[in-house]
Amino acid sequence: MKKTILTHLSFFSVLLLLVLIASCKKDEAKPAVPEILSVSTIKKTDSLIYEGNMGDWIAIHGTSLANIMEIKLNDVLVDLEEIYEENGVVYLQIPVKLPIEITDKLYLTTKGGASVLNFKVNSPDLELTGMFNEYTLPGDTIRIYGKFLQLYEVDASNSVVLFGEMESPVIAATDNYLTAKVPATVQPNVKVKLRNNKYNAEAVCPGYYQDKNHVITSFDSDFPYTSGTGQQWVGAGPEPKPTSGNYIRFEVDQQKYPNGLGWFYLMENSYDYQLDMIQHPEKYVLKFELNMGLPIRKTNFFIYYYWAVAPSPIGGDFFTVQNLGRWQTIAIPLEKIIPMGNTGTSTSFSLNFRVENFSPVEQVAMYFDNFRIYKKGE
Repeated sequence: MKKTILTHLSFFSVLLLLVLIASCKKDEAKPAVPEILSVSTIKKTDSLIYEGNMGDWIAIHGTSLANIMEIKLNDVLVDLEEIYEENGVVYLQIPVKLPIEITDKLYLTTKGGASVLNFKVNSPDLELTGMFNEYTLPGDTIRIYGKFLQLYEVDASNSVVLFGEMESPVIAATDNYLTAKVPATVQPNVKVKLRNNKYNAEAVCPGYYQDKNHVITSFDSDFPYTSGTGQQWVGAGPEPKPTSGNYIRFEVDQQKYPNGLGWFYLMENSYDYQLDMIQHPEKYVLKFELNMGLPIRKTNFFIYYYWAVAPSPIGGDFFTVQNLGRWQTIAIPLEKIIPMGNTGTSTSFSLNFRVENFSPVEQVAMYFDNFRIYKKGE
């Protein structure tokens, strides 16, 4: 009899416990559905914004924004460890990551539900800014500088460099430059592009590979050096190895020239400038390839286009390279050579290269090639 009573008591105890649990669940308040009302900057929380840049700090205003489970901008997740929520405002930094799917929307999810608001994230364009050596030999490795290469995850698996129509896989990339092999059968005077297949992006490099536009002289048969001045210094090496045929060398050492070379003309070549170059030199640069065995400190160069114009000295501030003993493309603003404000219409002049190297002798080992004028932005 006692066993029967105890069994009944146990049954009713369990039943009562289940009823109480069910009653408690009914009494629990269901989380409210969140609602995003607006977005602002964190500095001006009363000023609404509808777009922002990667890396910007923003404030999300709304209701029921506690206990956030997920925030997305497009399809990019925000790290919840990096957000801060207080009094109906969520503070966060827009992730510096490109979306695969662009929806231009902000998504916020809590236990109570989800809310969506139109919001555009601006991402920087993939950029190329220049080639280390525009006359890198076919078959050699070229370094090309750029911006946001890591943002676009540029690497050998998803990106190629185009030399005209010829593709070459990216070998490696940092955020500032990439390397690729110049095709062995590449044609000169072609544009260089980067194609990123992961984000369907493309960037065009300023300048041309083996630029043949507005060439003053290449010291070769295509753009010959016609002056007699400095012909004794024109040759093909053997050291350093040429970028393309002949180049001109400027070498000074203390034993051969104990008193220096004084001032002399290294080169001068006739050239028909374009009228726009004469009247708007600020839109152009003088480009050439430079190989330096030693840095210079005292040697000055005077580059000018017309005998009647007094040139200003140009020294190591412009004649410098990143790596000694390697060919590198150098650019000097054309207004350093042609004075601003020229209203003349004569265009048939020359490029004159005068050098000053006095005692006490500074040792010099400099080699030049492919003098040309380049219009900025082309």
